Amino acid sequence: MKSILQMIIVITVIFNVMASLIVTVVDICSDRYFAEYENIKSFKNKKLYMTDDFLFIESGTQDTGADNGIGHFVVEGRLLSNNSKIRLIAGKEEYLDLNLNKQPLYKSSLTNDFFLRDAPAEYYRDKFISFYLGIYFKASFYLIISFIIYFILRYIKIRRYRLL
Repeated sequence: MKSILQMIIVITVIFNVMASLIVTVVDICSDRYFAEYENIKSFKNKKLYMTDDFLFIESGTQDTGADNGIGHFVVEGRLLSNNSKIRLIAGKEEYLDLNLNKQPLYKSSLTNDFFLRDAPAEYYRDKFISFYLGIYFKASFYLIISFIIYFILRYIKIRRYRLL
């Protein structure tokens, strides 16, 4: 029982290290480091940071993910405001009102991300979970880096005194 618990902890730490490194490096390279925080800020004050738009749906596909696992519904279409083509990950097909000719959207003025406007509460809950998870991984990145620096400095200190 103790070895199983230790194995679960080790796997969790390894996943956390890998995910935090990937999320932080990708967001720094794509200049979207504060996107999660700004999207939360946009949702908290919709009148100030969100604009309304509409999406004319041209196609929708169910992305099953890797190995036909649980995926998400992807919608492609054109915006009413500027006629640009976008690809929106809607989560589930049930979140969309496919009876409508145009799908109402929110556009964050801080990040230019699009979100469904009349989606159920589950959609927004999932979005907030992903925002907070991204913030957690970025914060844990600095904790991981500080541990690595600490152990490297400790190793150098031990090696230097051992050589003398």
